[in-house]
Amino acid sequence: MSKRMSKGVNLPLCFGLLVGSALVVSRVAAQDAETAQLAQTRSEEQVSAWLERHRDRPPVVRAFVQRMPKGGDIHTHLSGAVYAEHYLAWGAADGYCVDAVAIKLVLPQDCSKTPNAFPATELFKRSGIYNALIDRWSLRNSLFTGKSGHDQFFQAFDGFDLISSSPTRKGDMVAEVAKRAASQHVSYLELLLTTQGSAMQQLARSIGWNPNNFAEQRRQLLAKGLMSIVADGKQELDRIERQTATALKCGTVKAQAGCNVTIRFLQQTTRLKAPNEVFAQFVYAFELAKTDRRVVGINLVAPEDHPIALRDYTLQMEMLQFLHRQFPEVKVSLHAGELTLRLVPLEDLRFHIRQAVELAQADRIGHGVDLLYEDDPFALMERMRQREVLVEICLSSNETILNVQGQNHPFLTYWAAGVPVTLASDDEGIARVDLSHEYQLATLRYGLKYGDLKRLARNSLEYSFLAGQSLWQSSKFETMQTACADDRPGSISPSKGCAALLQGSDRARAQWQLEADFAEFEALPWLH
Repeated sequence: MSKRMSKGVNLPLCFGLLVGSALVVSRVAAQDAETAQLAQTRSEEQVSAWLERHRDRPPVVRAFVQRMPKGGDIHTHLSGAVYAEHYLAWGAADGYCVDAVAIKLVLPQDCSKTPNAFPATELFKRSGIYNALIDRWSLRNSLFTGKSGHDQFFQAFDGFDLISSSPTRKGDMVAEVAKRAASQHVSYLELLLTTQGSAMQQLARSIGWNPNNFAEQRRQLLAKGLMSIVADGKQELDRIERQTATALKCGTVKAQAGCNVTIRFLQQTTRLKAPNEVFAQFVYAFELAKTDRRVVGINLVAPEDHPIALRDYTLQMEMLQFLHRQFPEVKVSLHAGELTLRLVPLEDLRFHIRQAVELAQADRIGHGVDLLYEDDPFALMERMRQREVLVEICLSSNETILNVQGQNHPFLTYWAAGVPVTLASDDEGIARVDLSHEYQLATLRYGLKYGDLKRLARNSLEYSFLAGQSLWQSSKFETMQTACADDRPGSISPSKGCAALLQGSDRARAQWQLEADFAEFEALPWLH
C-alpha cells in the first residue's frame, strides 16, 4: 500500500514540481530580460544626454560617432572606396610607371615605350607629382582643379582604373575597405563591383539587339553561353575572397579586425552602354545573384545625367521590370534621382525615382536627391513608405557632386514622411570621407538625437539584402521575434529557439550582433 501510494501521489507531485520549476525559470528569465532592458534604456538615455551636452563641438561629435556601432554601409562602390594613396602604393609594388607630363599611370609593359615615364617606386621622392595624382584621383583639392565637383568626381575613376580593374588587386581593395569599416565599428558591407564585364560585352555584341522582345533576347544570351560566364563570375568571386582573406590574415593568429566584417556584393551594371550590352549585363547580374549567396542583389551605376543614361532611362527600367518578374527573389537597388536642375532639363527630373520604384520595383533607392521635382512627390513618398523602399542617403557625395546640402537636401523630407532611410558613404576614397563622417554631418546639420542615429544604423541591416528573417517583429524596432524576446543580445548562450533563428538567418545574426555592440557602447564609462 505504501508503495502504491508512493506511485499514486509522488508522480503527480513530481510533475507539478517540474511544471512549477519551468514556470519559475521562465519568470526569472523574463524578469532578467526586463531588468536588462530597463538598464539598457537608462544607459541609452545617459548616452543621449552626453551627446546633447557636446553637440556644439564637432570634433567631439566625430569621436562619438566613430566609436558608435553603425551596422552596415550598404551603398559603397569598391573602386571608389579605396584611397588614392593605396592605389599608388600598389602601382609601385606592381611595376607601374608614371608619365611625368600627362600625370597618369602607365602599365608595366608600356614603361619603355612611354616618353617621360619613370618608375612609380620613385613617386615618394617626387612629391609634386605624387600629390598631383592624389588630387586627380579624388576630391581632395577639388576647389583648385578648375572643374565642377561632378566632373572631378566622375573623372577620378579613369585615373586609377588600370589598378582597380586588375584582377590581382581586387582582394586588397576589399581588405582595405573592410579594415576601415572595422576601425569605425561598421560590421557589414554591401560592396558594388563589376565581375565579367568584358566577357558580357563580347557576348552582347555577338547577338545584336531586339528591343521588342526581352524574352527572346534573354533566350539568345543563354543559348550563347551566358551561364558559363556566370560560372566564371563565381570563380572570380572565389579569387577575391581568397585574396581578401590572405590580405587580412584571416584564420591566423595575426588576423586583422576586417576579418570580422561581413561582406556581400552587389553586381553593378553601367547605364552608359548600348541597350543590348546593358540588357546582357542585367541578365548576367540576375543569374549571378540567383546562384551565388555572396551576391545579394544588383545595381545600376554611372552618371545619371549622361546623355545615354537620360535617353535610355525608361528603357532600362523596363528591362528591370521584365527581369524582376522572372526573378522576384533577386533584390534590386538603383541609383535614381541623383540629379539637379543645374545638370539636366526639367522634364528629366520628373520621373526617375518613380520609375525606379514602380517600373523596376526597386527595393532600395540610392541618393533620391531630385525627389521634390518629381510629379506628385508626396504621393510617391507615401508609396515608398507603404512598400518600405529605403533611401540610401549619401550626404557628402550629394554635396560635392550635386552641390546639394543642408536644408536643400531631401533627407528631412523623407524622414518626416516615414520613408525609411540610412546613411551611406558612396565613394569614401574619392570623397576623402568615411561612414562616420556621414553620421557626424547628419548629427550636426539635422539635429539628430542618439535614438535617431540608432534607427539609421538599424535600418542599414533591416533593409540590407542579407538573407533570412529579421530579428525584429517590425521595422519600428520595438520588439524582437518571439524566439528571442526573452534573450539578451550578446549573451553566450541564447535560448534554443533564439539560437535556431540566429543560425538560420544572416540578417538576424547581424542584427543580434549590432544590438550587442550597442549595449557595449552604451556601457562605456566616458559616456556616463
